[in-house]
Amino acid sequence: MAPVPQPPITVTPTPAPAPAPTAAPAVEDTARGDWHRLDLTTDGVAGVGSERALRELLANRQPRRQVVVAVLDGGIDTAHTLLSRQLWRNSRETPGNGRDDDRNGRVDDVLGWNFTATGSGDPVHHDTFEVTRLHAACRGQPAGRDTPRPSASTCDSLATAYRAKSQEVNGTLRQILGIEGAFTNASTALATALGAKPTPATVSAFSATTPALEQAKRLYLQLAANGLDEDALKEAKAAYSGQARYGLDTLYQPRGAADTTGSRDVMGPDALHGTHVAGIIGAARGAGNAVQGIAPSVQLIAVRVVPDGDERDDDVARAIRYAVDQGAQIINMSFGKAYSPRKAAVDSAVRYAVAKGVLLVHAAGNDAEDNDVTPSYPSSVLLDGARAATWMEVGASTRHADQRLPAGFSNYGQTRVDLFAPGDAILSTAPGGGFKRESGTSMAAPVVSGVAALLMAYFPELTATQVKALLLETARRFPGLEVETPGSGEKVAFAKLSASGGVIDAYAAVKAAMEREIRK
Repeated sequence: MAPVPQPPITVTPTPAPAPAPTAAPAVEDTARGDWHRLDLTTDGVAGVGSERALRELLANRQPRRQVVVAVLDGGIDTAHTLLSRQLWRNSRETPGNGRDDDRNGRVDDVLGWNFTATGSGDPVHHDTFEVTRLHAACRGQPAGRDTPRPSASTCDSLATAYRAKSQEVNGTLRQILGIEGAFTNASTALATALGAKPTPATVSAFSATTPALEQAKRLYLQLAANGLDEDALKEAKAAYSGQARYGLDTLYQPRGAADTTGSRDVMGPDALHGTHVAGIIGAARGAGNAVQGIAPSVQLIAVRVVPDGDERDDDVARAIRYAVDQGAQIINMSFGKAYSPRKAAVDSAVRYAVAKGVLLVHAAGNDAEDNDVTPSYPSSVLLDGARAATWMEVGASTRHADQRLPAGFSNYGQTRVDLFAPGDAILSTAPGGGFKRESGTSMAAPVVSGVAALLMAYFPELTATQVKALLLETARRFPGLEVETPGSGEKVAFAKLSASGGVIDAYAAVKAAMEREIRK
């Protein structure tokens, strides 16, 4: 589906909310914006230790190359001050001359390419879910026009899945609207009493003089403790309203005539997700920067492939091949969906990337499901049962080295998920030169891409296969740690939630790479 960085809202306001906190509610992870780059041993949080590696192990070294990382996503704000100088430039293309100088079929692809565009070159904003397209193909409706028609028996199960998706989206939207109304009423009452717009700090310190104000205070603080403020609710409302209006519409076909060209507009109409992902990997490093990327020496190729809706298999396949042909050493894919009707095309592109020695990093998904049982596509497991050798599937972890270690929304899988990485409350770049905190396996994947780029920059002799092996071998294990299984809450050994049983550890990986140098 379209990359949704945070899990669905689950807080339901009630007439009698929980008692108000005694202090201003605060998300613990906001104490350090860069927590995901910190180290458990030296900093006390379950980050990746990349700053420690740079400080203690690599201080007397310089990166030996720039690593090219393709960000296959929903678009990147190419003017962001911390990203603009990190962007890859196509040296074979003359900017703005309207010609395909490098003869790759893409006119003026200077910074990358947008594969999600109409025949006239306009970026596709909203698109349908894949289950909608498949259901529409069964019924001969416009949304399924370019989708292979499933068998009759499959169409029956798709009809059921489509109804379930509709109930999920519309149910969540109704919940959001209800929470929004309750939040607005509480905020209005508190603003009148306070004489100013309420904040968690002012509301926590406020002494309510009536039962109604006490209830408004409790509701406001309950929502704030769950990260729900005016902006978050507005964002969630827009996201689910778009899904309800477009994602489920079996008559909606935004692409018009089938088109495979695309456009040079790599930002698109909503570049929040891709901009955030890009910043985690390679935002410019420097004293005073609010956000810094994990990798100190990268070039980021902007490849727009995800609309507000599910990405299309043919676009994904073309985007992977494009990234490989432009010299990407790493491809980050922070998106996923439950169906893949043209998986053969995607598999072919994946094989192409593997053959060229490219590391493919993919987000496991935010449905709190077992990927071994319910796969998320694209997938490392190909149609013939083979596994893509340079593919890494990533779950999301928190800063807590205890039973809360796996993020409650994260997918997992003892065979299909390789390892976990920080993906909860990650601060990174946002469009317009800003910064934002987001959560999701979409954030965990670029953490892995960033650590991989760090290794490739300082140890350029390492192949993608060797980098993957190093990251899996050196992942930080937590022997004996039992955690809550995402979704069910059942106790399970953390080691059983992924193939490596651990969380990526940049410090250990760099140390192992240095020891490998000595042995050679």
